[in-house]
Amino acid sequence: MTPLKPDRRGNAARIRAAARVLFLERGYGGTSMDAVASAAPVSKRTLYQYYPGKAELFSAVVAEVWGRFTSAPPLTEPADADPRTLLRSYVDRLITHWDQPDVIAFLRLLIAEAPRFPELAPAYHQAGKQHLNSGLAAYFAELQRAGHLRGAGDPALAAAQFLGAVKEPLFWPRVLGGTLAFPVETVVEAALDAVLAPSART
Repeated sequence: MTPLKPDRRGNAARIRAAARVLFLERGYGGTSMDAVASAAPVSKRTLYQYYPGKAELFSAVVAEVWGRFTSAPPLTEPADADPRTLLRSYVDRLITHWDQPDVIAFLRLLIAEAPRFPELAPAYHQAGKQHLNSGLAAYFAELQRAGHLRGAGDPALAAAQFLGAVKEPLFWPRVLGGTLAFPVETVVEAALDAVLAPSART
């Protein structure tokens, strides 16, 4: 989410930086807009000019946390390009994203506080995860048209299943503070085998 007015003085950036720290230290419920204004530091009037509420501010911080991933070019290569190579690169970029500071910390915050603050889940989805899901689903639709997907089912479902096959062994152990049970390459190749037709190049 971009600021609602020009940020020539860097006010919005300072507000987001302060909010990022406070959200992670105090949680969403424990962070007030007054505290953010004091930490930025900006006046409350300035704060509300940029972000009219805490939900909008949270969305802006999440968008910034996801920024390195969502600002990268989407999977728009021709469907006749090597899908295995492209999807391996995509997973490498996804793992790099997971390892960025605060990515997993914000997900943990969401899991902990979403039951009390139902606005958090839509904000998190729209600011970050939606880009991941829609971009990969669009690419899988191209692969289906080129005959590179197994079966004739919904390409969006195939994209979701691919992400699930990667995230269960590689992402959730990170979230839970555990160790990986399988090598990354083994996980990725198995996920590719599950969704790509044998005709897809290796």
